[in-house]
Amino acid sequence: MRPWGMSAACALALGISLLVGSGAQAASPAVDQPASAPAGEPWVVSLGDSYISGEAGRWAGNESGGTSNIDALGPAAYWDGGSGEAIERCHRSKSAAIHIGVVRSLNLACSGAVTRTKVTADGYFKPGIDFYEEGSRKGQALMLQEFAAEHNVKMVALSISGNDFKFAPIFSACVKAFLVPILTPHCKDDATVQGYLSESAQQTVRGDTTAAILNVAKAMENAGYEDSEWTLVLQLYPQPLPTSANMRFGASGYSRQYDGGCGLRDGDLDWALGSVLPMINRTYRGAAADAQAQRPTLRVAVLDTSRAYADRELCSKSVDRVGSKGGVGNWQDQGSADRSEWVMEINIVNARDTYGQESLHPNYWGQLALRNCYRQVWNGGNVQGGACERAATGGVTADCEPNMTLVAAGGRAAAAIEARSSASVRVLLRCPGISLEPGEKAVLRGRATPLGAADKVTYQMRWDGGAWKDGASAPLSAKGRYNFAIRIPRAAPVGRTYEWRVLATSGKQIVATSQIRTTFVR
Repeated sequence: MRPWGMSAACALALGISLLVGSGAQAASPAVDQPASAPAGEPWVVSLGDSYISGEAGRWAGNESGGTSNIDALGPAAYWDGGSGEAIERCHRSKSAAIHIGVVRSLNLACSGAVTRTKVTADGYFKPGIDFYEEGSRKGQALMLQEFAAEHNVKMVALSISGNDFKFAPIFSACVKAFLVPILTPHCKDDATVQGYLSESAQQTVRGDTTAAILNVAKAMENAGYEDSEWTLVLQLYPQPLPTSANMRFGASGYSRQYDGGCGLRDGDLDWALGSVLPMINRTYRGAAADAQAQRPTLRVAVLDTSRAYADRELCSKSVDRVGSKGGVGNWQDQGSADRSEWVMEINIVNARDTYGQESLHPNYWGQLALRNCYRQVWNGGNVQGGACERAATGGVTADCEPNMTLVAAGGRAAAAIEARSSASVRVLLRCPGISLEPGEKAVLRGRATPLGAADKVTYQMRWDGGAWKDGASAPLSAKGRYNFAIRIPRAAPVGRTYEWRVLATSGKQIVATSQIRTTFVR
């Protein structure tokens, strides 16, 4: 939505997951330890801050003058506690990246969280990555410990440290410098901002983040797990804005903020992207190395999302606002994911249904893109790290997620696979899958790359969430293509939901999956 009526005073109040105030120190973890990790179906859990909780997930793009054409999830977008939020303003959205679908998931992250539990100046509880407990309020490490003691947690995803570096005050200073350039120095030259990013500050955040990572490991240990029984995935921070050379709006005047919601000076913008963001991610990696040095058996995979939004950033030349001349008319229009921004604008006045804390966060499309990468990270339970990048083909999957590629840590692209049905189908609602009649024939086809000639793909089918049943296997063509002819049983009950899963394998190892969900109607 367009931020009308801005002022320097408003800029100072910018709410990008801003956390202030103080809170009680974390309590020591519980000592009662189960004999072993619980059995049962596997789970994946997310911990951390707004970049993994699902902040801004309600909105699929940005729109000038309203929000009706970008409202993907509606007023209940952040409800994770029945008729509201379990913790107010944690903003755990339904589009959060951890909900990968092929395995059970739980989102414990909280927008505005830092490494240690705190309460904001306006009274919002922000659980840190610790064992804090006061009444019903608990730290995220303690929440994980209690959940993992009863559920078979195999992967824990963590995003933390951005708020420890005062992410919100830094960008507030940058917006103020843009709106009041005569009276305000570049934010990169501001003494307070420099203090947030000093060498001593970096060492402090690195130490606090190391402690947070070790708290996650301790929580799993207290729940009965050996380090070999689960994997920690560290999610690095994505680049939310383009460089000045790729900005859709010029540096002169105020259009960059009035019309785009991305009001930063060129020098500040390039400094933030070229120095601040890499420093934060570098500190995060360093903390992980320190944690592993103290706990060598800890299994850590890194998900590098820094380039995940390339050419889809807020105000990038490659995309536009919903409802604009160069954009789509509605978020549900064909091609919306390729033509819209994947990051929420810097919202100063917080009008209508928006929150200031949603500013500069991955929106609905941005979160679904990361969800696609997390499914590849999960890798059928053989968790792997890598760099999350947009697929060159663009477009979306059968689950309406942007096509993404996970580039493995060694630099080689992890296997990417796509699947679709060639049947004459009717798309239901907003892209939940496809719908076929009982007895109808279809062809499941797609492409898997970059697999070797000896590799193959297999399809499986299940219905109503039951066990997967093996279907046919087939080698790949020279170009990596495959085709499976399938027929729906004529006796398929009305309303039954079938799913096909295509598995790309290398030897005996599953290296990629793609899934199509269909519901049968008369």
